[in-house]
Amino acid sequence: MRPPLTCGRGGGGFSGGRGGGGFSGGRGGGSGGRGRGRGFGERGRGRGMTSSKVIVEPNRHAGVFIAKGKEEALVTKNLVPGEAVYNEKRISVQNEDGTKVEYRVWNPFRSKLAAAILAGVDNIYIKPGAKVLYLGAASGTTVSHVSDLVGPVSKT
Repeated sequence: MRPPLTCGRGGGGFSGGRGGGGFSGGRGGGSGGRGRGRGFGERGRGRGMTSSKVIVEPNRHAGVFIAKGKEEALVTKNLVPGEAVYNEKRISVQNEDGTKVEYRVWNPFRSKLAAAILAGVDNIYIKPGAKVLYLGAASGTTVSHVSDLVGPVSKT
C-alpha cells in the first residue's frame, strides 16, 4: 500500500511536470492530469487547417515557417508528406504553381528548441544540409522537426 500524499504534487514516479505524461505512478501519469490544457495550435485531431485560410511565411531561421490563420503556429516543411511522427497537426498549402506543400506544427510546449525559436533566439545553428548529432531521450518530437530542417541530404 502506498503512503498517503502529504504535500504538493508528488506521488511517485516521474510525472512529467505540470501534469504531463511520465514514466509511472502518481497524479498525471499517462492520462495527462491537470495543467497544460490543449496545447499550442491544437484544434482537434485529424482536421488540420485548410489552405484557403492559412498563409505560410518563412521565419528568419532557415527551414522554419510561421503559419498564419485563425492562430499563428510554428511549422516545418514535412520531409515525408502524408506521415505524422507523433500525431501532430499537419497543414497542406497550395503554392502559386499548383503544387501542394505539407507542413507539420511544431509545439513549443513539447520542444525546447521550438520554444527558443518563438522566444527570439539569435541562431539555432541548424540549417538545410547541416550535419546534426542530436542526443535526446524523449519521444522524438524535436528530432523529427530537426530532420525536417536539415532535409534528406544530411545525417541526423
